[in-house]
Amino acid sequence: MKLEKGFKQLILKTCVFLGLFILIQLTTIFLQKFELSVEYYLILDTDIGKAFLFAVVFFIIFSKKKLMEVKGCKFEIKNTIILGIVTIILFSLYFIFKIFLSKNHSIALDYIYLFLPLKYLILIICVISLAITVFGTKFFKDFIKNFKKELFFSFLLFILILFLIIQFQKTWYFFSLIVAKAVYFLLSLKSNAVMYLSDKLPILGINQFFIGINKVCSGIDSIFLFTLLYFFAICFDWKVLDKKKAIIMFLPGIISVFILNILRIYLLILIGAYVSSSFALGFFHTSASSFFFLIYFGLFWLLFYNWMKKPEFKSKEKGFIKRKYNQIMSDSLYRNSVYLMLATLIMSILGFIFWMIGARLFTPEQVGLATTLISVTSLITSFSLLGLNTGLIRYLPTAENKDKKINTSFVLVAIVTIMISSLFLISTKTLSPKLMFVHDNIILAFVFIFFMIFASFSSLIDSVFIAYRNAKFILLKNTIFSSLKILLLFAFVWLGAYGIFTSWMISIIIGFLTVFFILIYKFNYNPKFAFYDSIIKKIGKYSFGNYVAGFIGGLPTMILPLLILNKLGAENSAYYYMSMMIATLLFVIPSATSSSLFAEGSYNEKHLKIQIKKAVKIIALLLIPAILITIFFGKYILLLFGQAYSSEGFRFLQMLALSGIFMGINSIFGTLLRVKKKIKSLIVISIFNAVLILGLSYLFMGRNLGLLGIGYAWMIGQGIVSVVYVAETWMGRKKG
Repeated sequence: MKLEKGFKQLILKTCVFLGLFILIQLTTIFLQKFELSVEYYLILDTDIGKAFLFAVVFFIIFSKKKLMEVKGCKFEIKNTIILGIVTIILFSLYFIFKIFLSKNHSIALDYIYLFLPLKYLILIICVISLAITVFGTKFFKDFIKNFKKELFFSFLLFILILFLIIQFQKTWYFFSLIVAKAVYFLLSLKSNAVMYLSDKLPILGINQFFIGINKVCSGIDSIFLFTLLYFFAICFDWKVLDKKKAIIMFLPGIISVFILNILRIYLLILIGAYVSSSFALGFFHTSASSFFFLIYFGLFWLLFYNWMKKPEFKSKEKGFIKRKYNQIMSDSLYRNSVYLMLATLIMSILGFIFWMIGARLFTPEQVGLATTLISVTSLITSFSLLGLNTGLIRYLPTAENKDKKINTSFVLVAIVTIMISSLFLISTKTLSPKLMFVHDNIILAFVFIFFMIFASFSSLIDSVFIAYRNAKFILLKNTIFSSLKILLLFAFVWLGAYGIFTSWMISIIIGFLTVFFILIYKFNYNPKFAFYDSIIKKIGKYSFGNYVAGFIGGLPTMILPLLILNKLGAENSAYYYMSMMIATLLFVIPSATSSSLFAEGSYNEKHLKIQIKKAVKIIALLLIPAILITIFFGKYILLLFGQAYSSEGFRFLQMLALSGIFMGINSIFGTLLRVKKKIKSLIVISIFNAVLILGLSYLFMGRNLGLLGIGYAWMIGQGIVSVVYVAETWMGRKKG
């Protein structure tokens, strides 16, 4: 669209006007030392500026058509020079008047009702004089004449908004109290937070870093800015948007921006206490906070803009995000990879909350014992599955009678789980003496075996849904499990370490039963307590080979908690578990993608090369940024569990994060061997991996390196295994 000459002049002169006004502010900044009495700030200049900004936005939106048709005027040099001199004199008088008032406080207070209006009157005259100087006398007169109606209503809006702002600003202490108490709650979850409440200002902090929650930090400014941008956006698309929907979304927007301010203050205190106070009060308090707010508003408007449109204005053409979403969800490799990642992401995020609450309700020793019990669960589950989880993914997609394979797998896994759980309880005194309290109580022992059966079932049913390429039900199961265990945690505090374990296992059972019934009704699965020898003969060798390879390959994650518990103590076991739990967020990217790749390769091995390229692409795009975030900010994530977890586990977490690169490589090559049924090679590499990591871990712990030694062993081991995988694949191609 071609712009009129007058409109171009208007834009240019407006920029000049704003530039000169800012220049005046900058050149008179030294006058800030001449402060006026507090009584002269009943109406803050910033409040006037906010109201004026609202009025300007209102004026521009409702006059945009007429503004586009503004006629240009010739530049009058003589008048501009004369008016410029007058403007300089007026501004000089204004600042001289301010200096006079600041140096004569008694006179200023005695005649405040005269001097205060006079101060604002002189300032208004100065601004008008500057505007006439920039825009020109003729343009200024014509502008007022042509826009007198719009200017009048804009002025009324200015008065109204200024009044509302002044009234709203009076409530800043109320909002500051809410912010202070909310931030104090977050800080006190695992820190010794301190809060002082006075009539003037709430003050809180940790680790000798304290801030006052004043008007700026109360969230009022954020609410105002959100309202202004929201108002501007709605008015700009006044004819396009459904007004009712726009009004409905305003309240959630205000609430969410206030919550965002609470999180901003929380992060500010953490950064100031543990990183740099100058950085927190400087860059983060100003630039970073504004940046986060703008990102938030952009995302908010992007998500709900199309929904707020009137039906006739909604674009039939799908947007970029919708197109990308459909592209991902239409590809089974990407779709199931995303579901599996989300399943683990939700489990990990809610797991953070679970352990944050658990660390507050239980002692570090109880947490350490509970994490060991949960690690033992993983150990027993891995034994009990016998590789049938992998066998189901490989053979179930092409099976004629799927129910026979599933039923046989469930029955066999249940029998083996009972045997292995009983064997563990008998050997508890030797394997882990600190868990003897389970062995010594017959009720706890039977409950433990019962829990192990369902833990194995829960892992097995994941493979069924992966084989069906319907990983969304794994997401459902994990969501139920992760949410419920948090609620149950409070009910079993009286059981100590076994209370954490019980809440964990009951949630697993409920999650499993939910998706088990979905498997029955949606996929026509017919559950039977039946065992078919023919099924075992067909998939037994392959499954058992993968079982051996998977079990041996997973030995480091299963044995290390026991090794750490006995060599370094229960507290270091807790530090290890929390760091490994965070690292799981990284490892789930290659793990989920390789599981989906395995299912795709089992369906159609001919397209395996194409699927591998897609798998490498999604792993690289997600894993590399996640590694960098963990390396630089992992310390602050660990702070959610407490200062000790951060100081003791951060370096270990960094080592785990770096090893994610090798984990990605190993997962792709391992899946390739499974699809190609090269189980012998997989077993040999798994043995080498386990011996290397466990051996190096034991060696480094003996040299008093603690958890950091475990991290070195993990990263070195995974790196060497990557080299072995590449060499094996290269040699296999050469032979082929």
